[in-house]
Amino acid sequence: MSLINELKSFMIKKYAGPQEYFNHVHVALLIYCLGENAPKSRFELSQFLGLGEGSVRTVLKRLKANSIIYITKKGVYLSEKGLTFYNEFKKVFPLIIEDKIYSLAPCKYNVIVLAKKLMNKVSQGIEQRDQAIKYGANGAITLVYEKESFKFPNTKENVEQLYPSEFWSKIRSLGQPEDGDVLIICFAEDRQKAYIGCFAAALSLFS
Repeated sequence: MSLINELKSFMIKKYAGPQEYFNHVHVALLIYCLGENAPKSRFELSQFLGLGEGSVRTVLKRLKANSIIYITKKGVYLSEKGLTFYNEFKKVFPLIIEDKIYSLAPCKYNVIVLAKKLMNKVSQGIEQRDQAIKYGANGAITLVYEKESFKFPNTKENVEQLYPSEFWSKIRSLGQPEDGDVLIICFAEDRQKAYIGCFAAALSLFS
């Protein structure tokens, strides 16, 4: 089962009911949040996901039914199955960080994700930008790594030469990019929107 389909399978709605305002993107962000720093309370997850506590309660209920999480008095944790999924997710997206590169993304919050070997899924980066905006971010910039440099996918211009910064050295050091990788920089004035927009943009590479 593909990454996207598995995420969607966790959220299958078994009974008719009111419209839901969460989907596989929120699930991916929740699993990432718990994988990075568990336990988390329902309130903390609500704040990070930008969802009401009722919606978070529903998400947790379905993830628990799929044996992805378990809940204690201290908070929510990933189960062994959940940790396995998180580790598989991190193989595809090994680097997810907050950082600044004002010349490219002049908003208060920037979230950056490195996607492994998905360059063939990128056209001009418009799809990733549109997904980020759909989820509330100001925008997203998609770059491809080719011949040992980051480039704009539509022009193949060397972005490191156009926008010199220590940022690129940090990305190389932390992410160790290889030819065929994709870098998405999502920016927003709100931290939660930068994260959810970045995850939406990254997961759109599988559509």
